[in-house]
Amino acid sequence: MNCVTVEELELLSFFGVEPARVDQDIPWPYNDFSYLLEVGGYTVSFRIAPAYKDLSLSVAHNGSELYSVRSVSIKDVRYHRDADRETLEIAVSDRDTIWFRLRPSLLITQEAGECSIPSMASSLTSIP
Repeated sequence: MNCVTVEELELLSFFGVEPARVDQDIPWPYNDFSYLLEVGGYTVSFRIAPAYKDLSLSVAHNGSELYSVRSVSIKDVRYHRDADRETLEIAVSDRDTIWFRLRPSLLITQEAGECSIPSMASSLTSIP
């Protein structure tokens, strides 16, 4: 079966909390896992079904939702660890990616379409 690349232990390291499981008897990657946590005043909810490549991510502050994405049949989810930073790369499609970090500060960066932010920024600076 073609599952997401991220592993259960990597998500445990990234979120720092045990996930709730839809069915206690079904193992990774065939179950549905929900991570709910508070980070610096933000409520983060992340749900993933690794075998089906379905996920949802939402971030709220003081009860108001600031960011939400729900995606079915994503391309992949990858875990990156660089020095003291952990990042999730959510490849929604070949052209759309979400970069998600919790610590040292919460950050969500979304790249969509054919051009990346750096190339778009450089083309904007060259306009007379």
